[in-house]
Amino acid sequence: MYTLEEVQRHNKPDDVWIILHNKVYDVTKYLEDHPGGSAILIEVAGTDATEAFEETGHSDEAREDLVQYYIGDLPSEEHAESIEVYRPTFEQVVQTAVVSVKPSPNRFRSLALSLLKLGMTGALGGVAVVGYSHGWRQFAPVFKKLSKSASAVLYSRPGSSGQFWSGFGIASVVQLSITLGVTMWISSKLDVQQEFTHHLPHRTSRSDKLIFRKKVSPTAKKVSPTAKKVSPTAKKAPTKALPTNPLDPRQFKSFPLTHKEVVSPNVYRFIFSLPNTDDILGLPTGQHIALRATINGKSVSRSYTPVSNNTDLGRIELLVKVYPQGQMTKHLEQMNIGDTIEIRGPKGAMQYTTSYANHIGMIAGGTGITPMYQLIRAICDDKADTTKMSLLYANNTEEDILLRKELDDFARENPHKFSVQYVLSQAGEDWTGHRGFVSQDLIQTYLAPADEDNKMLLCGPPPMMNAMKKTLAGLGWKDPSAVSKATDQVFLF
Repeated sequence: MYTLEEVQRHNKPDDVWIILHNKVYDVTKYLEDHPGGSAILIEVAGTDATEAFEETGHSDEAREDLVQYYIGDLPSEEHAESIEVYRPTFEQVVQTAVVSVKPSPNRFRSLALSLLKLGMTGALGGVAVVGYSHGWRQFAPVFKKLSKSASAVLYSRPGSSGQFWSGFGIASVVQLSITLGVTMWISSKLDVQQEFTHHLPHRTSRSDKLIFRKKVSPTAKKVSPTAKKVSPTAKKAPTKALPTNPLDPRQFKSFPLTHKEVVSPNVYRFIFSLPNTDDILGLPTGQHIALRATINGKSVSRSYTPVSNNTDLGRIELLVKVYPQGQMTKHLEQMNIGDTIEIRGPKGAMQYTTSYANHIGMIAGGTGITPMYQLIRAICDDKADTTKMSLLYANNTEEDILLRKELDDFARENPHKFSVQYVLSQAGEDWTGHRGFVSQDLIQTYLAPADEDNKMLLCGPPPMMNAMKKTLAGLGWKDPSAVSKATDQVFLF
């Protein structure tokens, strides 16, 4: 057992303990291997990191890896409330048709009811026929007698009991006969056997399919009315089943590399194919994926944001900068067409909605443009989304600027939504844009002001991000959380 006070003492860069679901873990030896970097673990050292751990979304493999770092539990009196984790499960719907078996009615009762129905139907039908053929005057005496009988009920006098009971009896018999006949007719139509609550919910068996119809050209010849009809027994065109989601947020799946090209110094465009050419990525705007590979006998996982979205069918497209000491980036650089890599997702704390902010400020450095580009593309493509965006994009040289044409096109076509400013630290003599680094003045001039309805997004090299957090704090922005949350005013990808 370890008390909360004992855990809190292990909060140094070389001594990191954390609490997950009331269990204590010493993750000091895991710092360098953590896919998100050691800084995240050091920042939550000595605390209960359960909520942050679950919000980030970890795979089953990550949870299994934690077992080796488990050292004990918190005492029961210090247990925190359980963190509810949403892991959807799906119940299988029975695929056999549901047939209700009705009990066999008594034969004598059925015969009697049938005769009574027939008699009532004949009597009512006879009355209708006679009334229609000879006029309804034929029944005047009957109606008159019924009227007198009804009056006798209200104004009976001594000595008139015989007439009263006679009229009352006739009226009762007629009324009962009509009511009984109508009730039986309605019952036979509804055929209600039980209360509605006695019927179990069910769905009949069927296969959901997408039926693709061949597009007919407007210039195509009309079919002659004498043309030969297709036989009803002719073989039908095959139908295509609904595609399955190619990604899994908890399990890694393998995807083959189909395209690789250099787009700028040390930056590659990688395209991995999905199982089917019409599959969609299924990645919510603002989220990313994790790549995993075995490198030098060791499992390595890193997160990346695709520049492709759900309109780019059948593929996952990444822009990745290769670093000399980067295990995953060097592995990707050495991959050949046809090689596979493991991918899982979606993952990430933020999922964008149109109500996320009025104005989004963005500061990106290098390949940190990829999550920004994902948002920019989604918002600009959605004509109903009125969110405003402004971007400061920093690079070393002009040729390092990624997706420049796409960004410029979005800014030109959506001037009311999006603006971009480029900042170069090693600009050439002919560069007419901003020089140096992203400064407080540039942020105040071009980006969203600190306001409760505005957000600031950051993504880039760690030294740059640390400097930006301090600068933004000086401008009235709230510090981001140790582990990013969707509600953060300053969100760090």
